[in-house]
Amino acid sequence: MKKVNTVKKHSEFDSIIRGGAKIRTAHYSFFFEKSPLPYTRIGLSVGKKNGGAVTRVRIKRQVRAMIERRKEYDLPINLIIAIRPEFVEADQRELENELNATFDRIKEQLN
Repeated sequence: MKKVNTVKKHSEFDSIIRGGAKIRTAHYSFFFEKSPLPYTRIGLSVGKKNGGAVTRVRIKRQVRAMIERRKEYDLPINLIIAIRPEFVEADQRELENELNATFDRIKEQLN
């Protein structure tokens, strides 16, 4: 994921989470809003309930890899993906399918 496609600032995270739409799945919580920019910006949030620092960084790397395989940054949205604690026990293929299905739902809601 390129730097231009990431949400980094705490204030942006808060504004997207408070003001955007929500979709909850078994392993993720998605918060999104329309963006004036012509591309997608994504932020990841992994809480301490998911494990220690090493585990949380590994989870972020896994999710970034799943997003990168999808290669879809043309939607004008800001998106926060909060990883739920159930993520750790789940199968990788199931997690990726759930992520892709939710991206498709978001795309439908925006059109």
